[in-house]
Amino acid sequence: MSFLPPTSPAFHDVHVAARLPAASLARLRAALATDDELVEVDDWTALHHALRSQPIDLIVIDPRSPGEEPSSDDEREPSALLTLLTEFRSIPTILYAAHTRDGLRAVLPLARSGVHQVVFRGFDDTRERLRALLDQVAASQLAERLLEVIVPRLVAVGAPAEVVQAVARLFHAPTAFRTVHQLATVAGRQRGQLDRWMLKAGLAPTKVVMLAARVAWTYHYLRAPGNRFKTLALRLGYPDVVGLGRHVKWMTAMTPTQLRRSVGEEELIAMLLRRLLR
Repeated sequence: MSFLPPTSPAFHDVHVAARLPAASLARLRAALATDDELVEVDDWTALHHALRSQPIDLIVIDPRSPGEEPSSDDEREPSALLTLLTEFRSIPTILYAAHTRDGLRAVLPLARSGVHQVVFRGFDDTRERLRALLDQVAASQLAERLLEVIVPRLVAVGAPAEVVQAVARLFHAPTAFRTVHQLATVAGRQRGQLDRWMLKAGLAPTKVVMLAARVAWTYHYLRAPGNRFKTLALRLGYPDVVGLGRHVKWMTAMTPTQLRRSVGEEELIAMLLRRLLR
């Protein structure tokens, strides 16, 4: 029996739409993985068309137009961009601006429009920094795939919005929760109440839901070169690798090394949903 939503797409790579000056575009391209796809556009109209016509996971843009003369009186570009970002607010956006007064002026009107991050050219745009941002988007995709199954079940049984939001936050940022009690506190419930909502929604106990979020996060970052299992364990609140390794084995019937080497994303999701769904 398959636990996967029938229309869910694969997410082996990150599709990036970028409207950047040549130098910034070159830096972004250097940070992309082999499987990532870069869609280059020249203006806001072309960006809008790209977002409408194909699946895009991340927008990376300089908020000023190439060759535009700075002008404190010209608000047309920020307004056009703000409208676009509002329409596509569900897509994470990185503002990649010049580290100048004009660059800051272009960024500030957009700071509250839901942008994911702000990166300044020549200041914090190292390859490692850009790669880390791309990895965050990819990890978020994995979380969303699991939440596509979990959230509708909670909503269907009338779970409070605070419970649904806490679970979503858990999958997007598992390092923020060290215990089930912490998750229950964020949800505004006692642990027993949280477990009862999970049971009512046909989900495993909260502890297992938390382990699923941790294993998904571990799997993603373990596949990235340079990430050490010990570091990942510490970030999740384990005193050493033994506890996390035991939880990975219990959730997937594999060691972390086996999981990294032989399991694809689709298979991992199926493994985790077998544990999560009653």
